[in-house]
Amino acid sequence: VDVATLVFVLSSISPSRMIFVLENIRNVLKIGGLLLFRDYGLYDHAMLRFGHGQKIEENFYVRQDGTRAYYFTLEKLRELAEAAGYAVRSCEYVHRETVNKKEGLRVPRVFVQAKFAKMQV
Repeated sequence: VDVATLVFVLSSISPSRMIFVLENIRNVLKIGGLLLFRDYGLYDHAMLRFGHGQKIEENFYVRQDGTRAYYFTLEKLRELAEAAGYAVRSCEYVHRETVNKKEGLRVPRVFVQAKFAKMQV
């Protein structure tokens, strides 16, 4: 596999299992293959809206429907990728604004976006 994408998936995985997910993807990539990543960033508006009792652990929350969400820092994402054997090609925050015209709301969003390459062992 030359390229794999991981878009808003890793945030739903328990932090203790994230490295396992990244290693499994790495195992199917060719040497030099890329993992393209996008997920929630720390202090995203959705994170700030969680109420008392919804925090599972640091930066990891449960939504009302039972799904979970982890909010990444760039440092944590780099640390995970490097521990799983990737070279970090890029890793940055992406800031967007979601607009709900009907409700008259403008909501700041924060995402992390990265490109990782499988290194030769």
